[in-house]
Amino acid sequence: MGNKDLEKSPEERGDAPSASKISAISKCRGFHQANQIFPWYGERDAANEGTIRHQYEEDQTPLDEIIDPEQRFCADRCRKALEWCRDDLDLLENETTIDREVRLWWDDKWSGQLDYLETWSSTRDFGDGIPRLTEFAFLADYKTLRGDHDPAPVNLQLLAQAVLVMKNFPKVHQVYVALIEPFQDPIYTTASYSSGHLWGRGDWICGIVDEATGDNPSRTAGPSQCKWCSAVPFCPEVRNKIKELVA
Repeated sequence: MGNKDLEKSPEERGDAPSASKISAISKCRGFHQANQIFPWYGERDAANEGTIRHQYEEDQTPLDEIIDPEQRFCADRCRKALEWCRDDLDLLENETTIDREVRLWWDDKWSGQLDYLETWSSTRDFGDGIPRLTEFAFLADYKTLRGDHDPAPVNLQLLAQAVLVMKNFPKVHQVYVALIEPFQDPIYTTASYSSGHLWGRGDWICGIVDEATGDNPSRTAGPSQCKWCSAVPFCPEVRNKIKELVA
């Protein structure tokens, strides 16, 4: 259906921004380069735990082989939510192609690693009485730790991933997305995007990436983008924001 780049590993993305950071970059253009310049000081236990849980889903490790009860609960809920989404899209009986942890690129500018991607073809009538064989895609992103995230309809990471699907599968007519949060209620939210909308959003994201990777990108302090920024102790905008809050 398209020309996926399955050869480049996450390590090979080099200095290119990732879809997982598009939300932060959209709020602070300086976020990307700041995290390349300054090392991260702080614990990584949560990130490491998230990696373990994502690995279980990539490998589809049988539940009875997952010893830790919270990890097993997480895997069980992730898989149930995924099947509910697939059932809603009538995919349980369809012939589809599934990729897990696939990295897609927008040229060499930026990339994203998708937890789950499923593509298929289906005959659709778009109101003119002429059935056409049409291509579709469904992607899911797992949030395997406790915490709040923007739901699927307003989640910029999911939007960026959908844009990458459209770039690499240009014949796809519609991209369906799901944000799966096994420790939240509801445990998943969904959205869908037309090809035309995603091409427009792709241009917007590329503009953001160009600014973020250019000379002297602007800096804007804020709670969500600063939370995981390694430059926080050195950022003058953060200091100014703190002064405003305590004044």
